[in-house]
Amino acid sequence: MEFVVLPDHSAGVAALAPAQFPGLPRPKVIEHHSGRPWLVGDWPDDEIVFVSVGPRRLALLGCTTVRPDVLEARLGRVRSLADLDELGRLYSGSFHLVASLDGDVRVQGTLSTACQVFYARVAGVTLAASRAETLALRIGASVDTERVALELLSPFGPPEPLSEGSVWRGVRSPRIGHCLEIGSDGAGRTRRWWTPPEPERPLGDGGFVREALFDAVAARTAGQKVVSADLSGGLDSTSLCFVADRSVGTDLATLHYEAHGGRGEDLAYARRAAAVLPRARHVVVPPADTPDWYAPFGHTPHDREGPLMFVRSRATVEHQAGLVASLGARRHLQGVGGDELFLPGTMALHGLLRRDPAAALPHLRAMRSKRRWSIATTVRTMGAAPSYRRWLADETDELDADRAWGSGAYWEVSAKLPPWITPDAASSVRRLLREAIATGPEPLAALPVQHEMIWINRVNGTVMRRNSSIGGHVGVTFHAPYTDNRVLEAVLSVRLADRVAANRLKPVLARALDGVVPTEILHRTGKDDASPTLYAGLRRRRGELLDFAADTHLARMGLIDGAALRRLLVTTHADTRPLMPFDPTLACELWLRALQPAGTTATAPSSRTT
Repeated sequence: MEFVVLPDHSAGVAALAPAQFPGLPRPKVIEHHSGRPWLVGDWPDDEIVFVSVGPRRLALLGCTTVRPDVLEARLGRVRSLADLDELGRLYSGSFHLVASLDGDVRVQGTLSTACQVFYARVAGVTLAASRAETLALRIGASVDTERVALELLSPFGPPEPLSEGSVWRGVRSPRIGHCLEIGSDGAGRTRRWWTPPEPERPLGDGGFVREALFDAVAARTAGQKVVSADLSGGLDSTSLCFVADRSVGTDLATLHYEAHGGRGEDLAYARRAAAVLPRARHVVVPPADTPDWYAPFGHTPHDREGPLMFVRSRATVEHQAGLVASLGARRHLQGVGGDELFLPGTMALHGLLRRDPAAALPHLRAMRSKRRWSIATTVRTMGAAPSYRRWLADETDELDADRAWGSGAYWEVSAKLPPWITPDAASSVRRLLREAIATGPEPLAALPVQHEMIWINRVNGTVMRRNSSIGGHVGVTFHAPYTDNRVLEAVLSVRLADRVAANRLKPVLARALDGVVPTEILHRTGKDDASPTLYAGLRRRRGELLDFAADTHLARMGLIDGAALRRLLVTTHADTRPLMPFDPTLACELWLRALQPAGTTATAPSSRTT
């Protein structure tokens, strides 16, 4: 799916020229009430719900179960763009909301950015699009080299508010929870439409979380003859398989990729789940049939949005998309986001300690024992309460510091500079962060645990969006129901005391799906990791990666030291942590290489220092 949204303005008509949108040679067009083009693009007929009432137009593009008559009735009661705020909370699924009301336009994606909005100023008016590269081509955007330096931060790029930026100059995105509004004069502005709920709702039997999950899955299975899903054996993806298996009129196919090394419990749990899902078709892929992580990238098509997060597994995503298509499915469900929603971390306990100290103390003792914290570390972690701005400032000062995971109060996973970044590039990163701090950025939620969940939900949604771009070559899209607006909101509303449990890995998910998922799976207390797969790929592809690192655009742009990068690849590592910074670097370099056939060039970063 790809589309552009135009203002109800004469200047918007120029955007229809096919030469300016080579990806849309014969686009579909829906008009404003005035007759001017409004929505231009290419979308499957079963992935748009369009209604109109007088001069008002409303389209939901993506996966949803809402009926046109219900949407039309609601549109009839709408008098302003702000009246549409509630729609993002009411309906499950993953979709863009696009509206035209009496000459004013609203464009909104999902909180997760699985459906993202991009916008740019063109010929005096604001245009919006579902893809950044569409606008970048339209305005002839150059690469923002300083932004590329920010993208080198591991593990997930820069923190809020810089995480919503674009590597294309002149292309922007609304912040999480904000929509884009374009007036009849063509001027665009962003406005906050969503605020997170307070964590005050008792979990009870988990019915409201269960309902949100079932509705999120139903939005993907509706109208589909076959839907596929990961059956990793982990709690998150396995639970979705049981929910999807209850979808009426849809056949389920499951995929399990066996881990390298033949160790771990995931395969055993996947087999137990498959045995009680007799209606589904189960496919197990052995390691010999799975592409290596870090597989060759020269033949791989890349979209132009920007560096691809988790690029090491791109070949696996392509392989999976092809397998899904061969099973007759167009949509593939994944358990991405389940850990971040349901696995209580340090900041959940940090928040609980402030709201209900008596309830927090037993869990605090358990966490201290598990992580082997000293009394000093425990006091420092649980006692600290930095503001978001103060935390950002401290993070900026410690971008290259070694820090123990999970010790210390935080709002997001700490970003780190790669050891091979050049001093000038590192100075540019720090300056951009300090400039952002000077604007007084507000967190996504008042509590760090809530902010962290919303922020990482965006990371996971971005992965789904980019993976769908990969799968789009064979007509397959990837979906993570855990990232849906209603699911996120439901879990954010659960009181902190109900999110933690000493004897359950993910107490909220276990309570919500009690009676849906077999008890032995819900009560699983561990999970496998992907280290063997990473090591296997690195071992087999080391020579190719060394050749790859020998001459990089990033080094020529003055962003990295190539020799330092090659040292990483020839060194033996006892664990995977030193390899984490390699992924963003690899992603940036592959993206820059993919741009060269199109004639895009980039220049060295500013030499300004802090």
